[in-house]
Amino acid sequence: MSHSRRRPGAMGSTVGTLLAAGVLAGLAIVVGNAIARAQLPVLDRTTIPHVAYQAYVSASAQAPTIADGCAVDWTIIAGLGRVESRHGLLDGGHDIAIAGTVTPVIRGPQLDGTGGTRPIADTDGGAFDGDPIWDRAMGPLQFIPTTWRELARDGNGDGVAEPDNLYDAALTAVAHLCLRQPGDYSDRAQLRRALLGYNASGRYADQVLAWIDRYRAAEVEQVVDLPGEAA
Repeated sequence: MSHSRRRPGAMGSTVGTLLAAGVLAGLAIVVGNAIARAQLPVLDRTTIPHVAYQAYVSASAQAPTIADGCAVDWTIIAGLGRVESRHGLLDGGHDIAIAGTVTPVIRGPQLDGTGGTRPIADTDGGAFDGDPIWDRAMGPLQFIPTTWRELARDGNGDGVAEPDNLYDAALTAVAHLCLRQPGDYSDRAQLRRALLGYNASGRYADQVLAWIDRYRAAEVEQVVDLPGEAA
């Protein structure tokens, strides 16, 4: 935008300044509202694959085995699964076996400090995440190797804990919540604190909470891809 020159102190300069200030203030409000809208999670109509739903329900039922008083509703795990990987479907190029294993495996970008990530040099020799240089988040619930090594659980009872299996990842998510940020998750403030422990981002926690709210408000058949139904 170009501006015509005026003599210092001239009336036109004062009026122009006031008008410009008003325009800028108005633009600031518009831009601020646009940013606020952009940060709201978009609740699309994506359904939960039936295997993922079963994994979440199973993990919820096993929560008391993690710690005394551990209670995690399936919708909480579903909220995490939706935000982390669209329940293992990610971009639509992944399949979920009946036993819960997601193929091809889901790996996040290298945690090399770019893109706002905290740099984490390789901690597992690539044994878990396949990267011998930098760590990567793994599986449908996106655990880094150190967290998986500490908290991994065998959710489907096959004797192996795999980050790429929804049953194992879902129960490990329960362990993460109850062991790192124990609390009464029926209390929204305590639940949000636990979600921040999972991912230290306020926007992330709010997105997960929005999905939890949607899943809790709906009938199961409205949000789950039940057998025999179209996705």
